[in-house]
Amino acid sequence: IRDGYEAVEEQASIAATVEAIQDQLRRTSPSSATVLSACIPGSEPGVQLADLISLHLGLLPHGSGNATFAGGDRRNKHVQQKALEKSGLRAVREVCGSKWQDVKDFLGDLGLPMVVKPVQSAGTDGEFLAGQEYVVDHVSRNGVHKTVMTWVYEKKALNGSTFVYLATRPLETKECPPEMISYTRAVLDALQVRNGATHAEVKMTPDGPCLVEVNMRMMGANGAFISLARLLTGTSQVDATLDSLNQKRFDALPDVPRAFGTSGLMVSLVSYSAGTVTSTPGYERMKKLATFLELHTSISCGSAVAMTVDVFTIPGLLVLAGSNDQIRADVAEVRRLEEE
Repeated sequence: IRDGYEAVEEQASIAATVEAIQDQLRRTSPSSATVLSACIPGSEPGVQLADLISLHLGLLPHGSGNATFAGGDRRNKHVQQKALEKSGLRAVREVCGSKWQDVKDFLGDLGLPMVVKPVQSAGTDGEFLAGQEYVVDHVSRNGVHKTVMTWVYEKKALNGSTFVYLATRPLETKECPPEMISYTRAVLDALQVRNGATHAEVKMTPDGPCLVEVNMRMMGANGAFISLARLLTGTSQVDATLDSLNQKRFDALPDVPRAFGTSGLMVSLVSYSAGTVTSTPGYERMKKLATFLELHTSISCGSAVAMTVDVFTIPGLLVLAGSNDQIRADVAEVRRLEEE
């Protein structure tokens, strides 16, 4: 709930959902005609719904800038890779099918290791492309793409899992491989993404940048990135997405993020055990760290906690900002607390 508006539950149909939204607006602003400018998804589960609502209302979709194009549904990972191949861009070797017969011949030639994943999903289960993985976040208007932040993931094999996210580090543009941004923008052009926010994951392989996937939404992480991005660059992907609704405000956005005035880090917390929380002394210690900015967690006394093995079992995100040396010291303290 914000500014007097309340949440509206999704209904049995898009038409009924739109009517519920309009009813809520009429109740909130009965004396004025409230005009919707856009329907913007805040996370992966809302992308398709936002597109359908936008199409029903005749709005410019900001989840993917129209879900379908000549190549198919641009949210589909298989469609994404085929569109890159057609455009002459580096793509992964892959095959798509719903039956073993559809894929067995290709997989026999491919060999191991390989990744099996759904064509639409959030959260990575495994990735075997060689090289460092980068995140490149953009906001687009009428086919013009502006980079709002670049990040790099820090991962490690833990708790029997192939990898667990340990941190997401914001990068200044000069820290990125020079071709990373131009490649990502070429990907958006190949997918005919013209409007809205996109969250691309790209590996820097020995052969150059290669798309893992591009999500037709802003970065997730429960919004933990917003305050840190604003501190480092003066804006965030959320702010820039709203700015993209207005040509003048969009034009005022820089082409790439400004130089950072300090350093920052989003630390993915790790649980080495499972059970029910009886107290949270570690969280209280974290809030007293020299570089503490924010703690995002749904964990409290009585919460059930699982051992951290993937993005869905992370017990919280700790946002730090300050000098690199102090951040390193504070992260070392956090890791010590986790192991205790």
